[in-house]
Amino acid sequence: MGECNLCNGVGIRVQSQGDFALAACCDCKDPCTVCQGSGYFFETDEFGYRLATPCACRDLAKRARMFTDANIPARYESAQFGRILTDKGASDIVTAKRQAWRFAREYEPGAPGILLYGTVGTGKTYLTAAILRYLILSRGVRARFIEFMHLLSDLRATFGDRGQAEVVMRPLVEVPLLVIDELGKGRGSDWELNVLDELISKRYNARRTTVFTTNYGIESQIQNGESSETETLLDRVGVRIHSRLMEMCDPVRLSGQDLRREIRT
Repeated sequence: MGECNLCNGVGIRVQSQGDFALAACCDCKDPCTVCQGSGYFFETDEFGYRLATPCACRDLAKRARMFTDANIPARYESAQFGRILTDKGASDIVTAKRQAWRFAREYEPGAPGILLYGTVGTGKTYLTAAILRYLILSRGVRARFIEFMHLLSDLRATFGDRGQAEVVMRPLVEVPLLVIDELGKGRGSDWELNVLDELISKRYNARRTTVFTTNYGIESQIQNGESSETETLLDRVGVRIHSRLMEMCDPVRLSGQDLRREIRT
């Protein structure tokens, strides 16, 4: 039998529904040919006892649920390392893809994360989605994706109810791998920075891995011997948060033309 065209032999199909990408066991694995859908297969040991052994299809179902729970945006349902084009003449994407793939391949709980930074539309969020897809579906790593402005919106909805705010924050603090997208976005108010500081500090102290994307540079640009007036990530998040970011993550730069605009035209 040839490889399934729907899941490419992985056994899990990914599709978008509403705001997020969802995963489910592929029809080619339903029912499982080993356990016939029971979740177990039976063997007889040397003493004649019949033993029930969990089937590998149970792990597929678990990983599919984990992928759905990660809240990866629907736009990135097909994000995979193999789909990232590196022939556009921008050396940054070649280097970034290599570093992101190495991070995903070598990931262990508590390992340093990466901070993808650079101009708008250069593939930062796509890379994080590819990282999550690989780690969840291929390695069974529990992970979450959150866009910073969406986190703020969720917390505003709990205003005055500390218990509900904790319900929003706790999963993001405790998940082994978290992607925070669009770091530095927003008004930069004290409340927004306090939210970010709380989340980063708790993950920092627990030594949990975090991946970030931001449209802001991590250093000032020098032009004609003078510092540019362009805001940096340090300007947006402050010294304390910036210092922890530099300790928690390896910076990875992405620059070049806006790929979204290129796709539209």
